[in-house]
Amino acid sequence: MITNQLPIACFAPSGKAFDLDAVDRGYGHLREQGFQLHNTECTQRAFQRFAGTDTERLHEINHLPELIATIGPCIALAIRGGYGISRLLPRIDWDRLAIAVDKGLMIIGHSDLTALQIGLLAKTGRKSYSGPMLSYDFGCESKDISSFTMQSFHQAIQHQPLQTTVDAKQLYLDSQQFDCEGLLWGGNLSIISNLLGTSYFPDKSIIKNGILVIEDVNEHPYRIERMLLQLLQAGILETQQAIVFGDFSSYQLSEHDAGYDLHSCITLLKSELLRMGAKTQVLHQLPFGHCRDKITLPIGVTGRVNAHQNGFILTSI
Repeated sequence: MITNQLPIACFAPSGKAFDLDAVDRGYGHLREQGFQLHNTECTQRAFQRFAGTDTERLHEINHLPELIATIGPCIALAIRGGYGISRLLPRIDWDRLAIAVDKGLMIIGHSDLTALQIGLLAKTGRKSYSGPMLSYDFGCESKDISSFTMQSFHQAIQHQPLQTTVDAKQLYLDSQQFDCEGLLWGGNLSIISNLLGTSYFPDKSIIKNGILVIEDVNEHPYRIERMLLQLLQAGILETQQAIVFGDFSSYQLSEHDAGYDLHSCITLLKSELLRMGAKTQVLHQLPFGHCRDKITLPIGVTGRVNAHQNGFILTSI
């Protein structure tokens, strides 16, 4: 057990917890790791498909700054994703949330949490963390919990820089060596594309020359392509120094696809970038997203990529 852990304030801003056994296992595992847990009762809320009414979930998000006054710097760990935060964005007190982040609030989660994280970046420029969630990542049997995920999580909450190495041939890299430094941002592709054109999507001046990291689940490659083309045609992707693909999984190809797959999708994206004269590099196979082994990625900080034909290193600064 690790001592002197930051306390964890659980929150459920999206879908309701449908596997309470997994939630209990998550609580138990984190307590064994030395974490003090707060607001564990949030998993009991349910309204339609959500973890409570909009009012309840909004209050929980807007209450996060008050935790700093009562328990000090802490982790706001999401129970699970699903859907629900988009309904709340106009009523979130972004200024108070920014002050809380400045005082030590670390918001961690992925999937639907991308809406809160990208909104926070757009509205305040503050950072958050795309990483594990209580039910999905910590709620399995102890023997099945990823040591890789846990190690990256601990490094993040101890304010250590991210440094992860990917040893995989980079099929879409068009140079022998590629190095860049820029704003590290991203998350779930569906959420990012849905925020485009709203005040919760970062201004182009903020993300220009950035490093965009994306992932998604249960999305067929043609839908992924459609979202990527939307971002490309909106003038976002060609301004990035690098687009880094994380985990894209749990979709099914059919006979109708006739060979069209995720590789085809990414190949088209790369060809479009080249046609436009963009120097954006495309990397893939980052352990990030709806996968067992995942990094805890800081969103809204400076990142660095060092890539070659057989892999790359992603770090935060």
